[in-house]
Amino acid sequence: MLNGAGSVLFEGAGVITSIILIVYLIRRGWIMYWVLLLAIAALALTNGAGLLDNILIFFRSLTSYTAFYLGAMVVCISLFGHLHQKIGAMGKMVESLQLLIRDPRILLMIFPGAIAYFLTVPGAAIISAPIVEETGRKINMPPLEMAMSNIIYRHLVTLVNPFNTGVILASAITGISIGSYLGFTAPIVVVVFIIATALFFLRYRRPKEEKPVAVNRDKSSRALRTLLITVLPYAVAILLGLACGVFFPAALLAGIAICMFIEIPPQTGIIAALKERLIILLHGFNWTLIISTILIVVYKDFMLEAESFFQVVDYLVEMGMPLLVLLVLLPLFTGFITGNTAAALGISLPILIPFLASDMLTVRYFGIAYLSAFAGYFGSPVHMCTYLTNEYFKTPLYSLIKRVNVYGAILLAVGLLIAFVF
Repeated sequence: MLNGAGSVLFEGAGVITSIILIVYLIRRGWIMYWVLLLAIAALALTNGAGLLDNILIFFRSLTSYTAFYLGAMVVCISLFGHLHQKIGAMGKMVESLQLLIRDPRILLMIFPGAIAYFLTVPGAAIISAPIVEETGRKINMPPLEMAMSNIIYRHLVTLVNPFNTGVILASAITGISIGSYLGFTAPIVVVVFIIATALFFLRYRRPKEEKPVAVNRDKSSRALRTLLITVLPYAVAILLGLACGVFFPAALLAGIAICMFIEIPPQTGIIAALKERLIILLHGFNWTLIISTILIVVYKDFMLEAESFFQVVDYLVEMGMPLLVLLVLLPLFTGFITGNTAAALGISLPILIPFLASDMLTVRYFGIAYLSAFAGYFGSPVHMCTYLTNEYFKTPLYSLIKRVNVYGAILLAVGLLIAFVF
């Protein structure tokens, strides 16, 4: 594709420039799709292809099945989360949990995780922060510990969430099902959950005033019923998509359809409620996320045209660097500097895949790459959830980031141990 060392160096400079642009502009707060368009332009201007060839690459990528699948997933997830929150189902779910679970230590785990699972939007950690603060005060938990609880349990759940854009992108790029990735991460999450819980809560006792008292059975039954109803749309989508093999965007549409009918106020007619919810649904399009996700696919395809980056990785392999080390370090590094799992995977996977032998094209190895990208994003100083949580709890940012990275290291270490020992 390229002729001469000069062309390779020029193309390599374009690849490096594109990565620097992504890192720098994300840190500056630019909208993701503008960042990606500039990064794609840097690749197109230096890849040695003509204008027509670059237009064809862009068009083929934009109309590919991967772009369609990812776009459909993000559209449905955006609509789903928006509708679920705006009709009050999220609030009722939280209220039900508070009535059913009396131990504040358990609630400190459940609230961030539940909101992360049912509200998949960037920075949603700020939604659970007030609940965590109110609950944490009951066991005299200091602000730094409350901030850590808000971040840790939220992101452990994200690793087993089929609506997470990172795992959706990893599945689309590698051809390995979302269910396989979730099966890989689930035991890792369980182990890290146990470690985190031991470190967080063994020194905190359940407050005396929170010990079980006489329970109003009718009130508990209503709370349980409300909880099951508000969770039902997601349960149906997951069952159809993972267990029944239904095309996942279609499974999400089924969940949205159920969400349209749940918890309709008695004083509101069904027709009026459906009209109101349809308007709410149409306001749920997250265009920034949708366009950015599709452009990650385009960026990935332009990166695949870049021969120079592959030559660098090839050189490192020839010098004796094990591929497993690259599978860990490249996604980890890109996740840390971008603060975005999907961007990290979009950069690193296309570079790594051509170097993997056929026996490495499995969920064990791709799962490690996914986990590494997640660990880098998790501990990134530009991770939005960390920043917003820190702003809410007014904790020292360096102390918070340092402790979050300790858990990121634990997560990665447990993942490697489970993947290659058991």
